[in-house]
Parts: sequence; structure tokens; C-alpha cells
Amino acid sequence: MSPAAQPASESPSELAIEVASVTKVYRKDTSLLRCLRRGLFGQDDAELSVNGEGTIAAVRKVSFEVPRGQAFGIIGRNGAGKSTLLQIIAGTLTATSGTCRVRGRVTALLELGSGFNPEFTGRENVYLAGAILGISHSEMDRKFAEIERFADIGAFIEQPVKTYSTGMLMRVAFAVAISVEPDVLIIDEALSVGDILFQQKCSRRMHELVARGVTLLVVTHDVSFVLNMCQQALWIDQGQVRFLGEAGACVREYVAAMAAVAGNAPAPSDDFAALTTVTLPSVPELTLSGLERLGDGGVRVARAWLLHADGGSSTTFRVGDWATAILLIHAERAVKNASAGCELRNRHGQVVFATGLRVARRLIAEIPAGQDCVVSIRFQLELQPGQYTLDLGCGAGSDADNTWDRVLNAAVIEIAEPPDQEIVHGLVRLPYEIGIARTTATAAAVR
Repeated sequence: MSPAAQPASESPSELAIEVASVTKVYRKDTSLLRCLRRGLFGQDDAELSVNGEGTIAAVRKVSFEVPRGQAFGIIGRNGAGKSTLLQIIAGTLTATSGTCRVRGRVTALLELGSGFNPEFTGRENVYLAGAILGISHSEMDRKFAEIERFADIGAFIEQPVKTYSTGMLMRVAFAVAISVEPDVLIIDEALSVGDILFQQKCSRRMHELVARGVTLLVVTHDVSFVLNMCQQALWIDQGQVRFLGEAGACVREYVAAMAAVAGNAPAPSDDFAALTTVTLPSVPELTLSGLERLGDGGVRVARAWLLHADGGSSTTFRVGDWATAILLIHAERAVKNASAGCELRNRHGQVVFATGLRVARRLIAEIPAGQDCVVSIRFQLELQPGQYTLDLGCGAGSDADNTWDRVLNAAVIEIAEPPDQEIVHGLVRLPYEIGIARTTATAAAVR
């Protein structure tokens, strides 16, 4: 069923989008004869089976809801079914089974430039887009100046769209989409082609729209965007829901799974028997029991410590201090190509630092069942003062026997800035040099 557009409700708790058991199945046989038969006799795909012979299921029984005025992200690998799902919600594609309902005026940025006539100028396409959305010519007259200003492509607005770069096309398309006062804004990776300044401008505007009650549904590979913008998120894999819930938890599960798969590819590795034997710290360890974990635990972070430069256990540091995370990795079963690492996140959930064996391309060749390895990670906290959370994790294997464990919020790190230190104005303090000199040239001569 395609989405049914209904008048937007004034109730803030109203559901803007309802997706219930949506499935989309394609036939492998797409011959001209079959297409002709469907056109002549009205045969549709309603009788197609998800597991039927000669069929491909792009989306399998996906269900979720998005309240009015929320931002909702959909993430997943290429070919997972994200765009197919979004097209069903936008009404440009019909589901094989299931129902989808969208309330209010919907504006969708799906395929870049869709709905634009390449022979028309940018100005003409702006009015065409307005007409498609049921907006009168006179109303578009009032909106055009703002659209032109936001797109910021200069005289190209009077040139045929076929002369535009992808970035220019996206600028106009997004400017139109946000100007028509949608109740629901649907975006499919369209912003990824823009330059960073325009992306930042779009991000600010989307925050404003959501604050005003617009519902945002976005498909993206940019997990930092999901963390920064969305309240809820869906991870879709091979057409099925892998995770649905709070955006931060969804992104962490997705990133952990992708890191475990991609990060354990063949790389220089250390033989277990040749590893140096060390003594575990005698200071208090981090309390891991009761914390939220992701993964199946075939390998797991059994114990962990966070140490100060003097070797003491601490979660309080000064800007510029060195910290050491020590992870005791336990193999529940024999595993190969094992890795371990950590991530620091700020109060917005953004990853400001991440490293580990995978990043260093130094894996543990094999850990026998029941055995442990100690991984030590030392890093400098050149960060803005404030609180940060520390995630710890490990993984092993490849696609067939992949296993991982991730401990969320293993520690809350407090970074203070003593009075005698310089102020950190940005997120991080990078190494830098500043020079001062004189010149024999006068200012007038330079001009």
C-alpha cells in the first residue's frame, strides 16, 4: 500500500509516519513479455512470496513509527533495502504487502534531481516543483527570493538545469524542499554531494524545522549526522530490521558490527604464544557488570582499567594528560584475527577519538578457547574540558565466524582545565606553531 496523506494533527504526540510489516518483493524475471502481461491484465505483485522461487525480497516485514516533530534516521550497508523502504514511504513505490501511512504534506529528496526537467531553468523548475506540491504560482512568487538566497548559485538560477553540477542541483532541490513548509521531510543521501559549508547550512535549517514540529526521515551513511540530529534510528540489513530504538544505541550497534566485520580482515598479526607476559594492574578496575553491552560475546572484555600517567586508577584528568586504557580480552571459544579498541564520545554522542588494534593494523592471530590477552591503549587527552564517555570493545573472525563485544559507557571521564593552561576553544587542541615577525614592506606597497 502506498502512503495515505492525511491532514497533519495539532497534537504533538500524533504519529506522523506508521509503517507496519512492509514487504517489497521483486521478480527476477523482468522480461518485456511479463511487463506487458502485467500492463494488459492488471496482474500485480500481491501474490509474490518473500521466499518464493524466482523472487528477491528487498524489504522484509519492516515496522516502525515516527512521532510528529521527531527526526528519524535509517542506516545500513549498500543494498540493505534503505532506499526501497524510503520510496515506499514517500509513495513513489508500492509495497508488496504491509501498510504505510504518512500524515501531512510530504516533501521528498530521493534521487538527486528527480522531478526536475533538465531543459528548464532553475527558476522554472522551482515553480514546477511548487505546482507538483499543489502550491500556487503566486505563493511561489513570495517564496522564490528565499529559495534563491538559500540555494546561492548566483546567475545559474536562470540557466538550464542540465548545465548544473550535482552540488548545484542539490542546492536548488533542498532549498525548494524546505521552503514549501512540509509536515514530513524525507531525504535519501541527497546532502552527501554538497560542499561542507552548504551541508552545515542544511544541518542548521533541519534543526530549525524539527524544532518547529516538522518530521524528518533520512537515509544516510553518515552516522555522526544520525547522532547529532535524530532521536530514533533504524538499522536495516538485508531488508530486515536489525536494530530499532534510540539513535545512539542504534549507531553504536551498527558501528560495532561493521568494525568487527571490516576491521578483522587479514593484517599483520601477533602470535599468541609469542606475546609478552604482563601483570595486571593492582589498582581498582572499572565496574563493567550491569553495563549495556552489544554483540554476541564470543570474545569479550572481561576486565578493564583506566589509568593516569602515574599508574593510578582515575577518571579525572587535566587537558593534555595521558591516559591508558587496559583491556583484558577473554575468548569464550577459539578465535582468529582478534582486535580490541576504545572510543571517546562527547556529550552529543559524537566520537571525538577512536583507536585500537584494528586501526593500527595489528591483530592477534589466534586466541585459544578460555585464554586471555591484555591490550593496552595509551592516548593524550588534548580535548575541550568537560565530560566524555569511554566505550570499550573487541572483535574477531570474518564474515562467516564474526564475533564481538562492546561495553557502552564503561567510564565517564572528566577533563578539567586548570587556570595556568591555555583555553581550548574548539573540540580538540591540535599541535600547532605560531610565529611573529616584521616585514620591510609597507602596507601601501603590499596593496
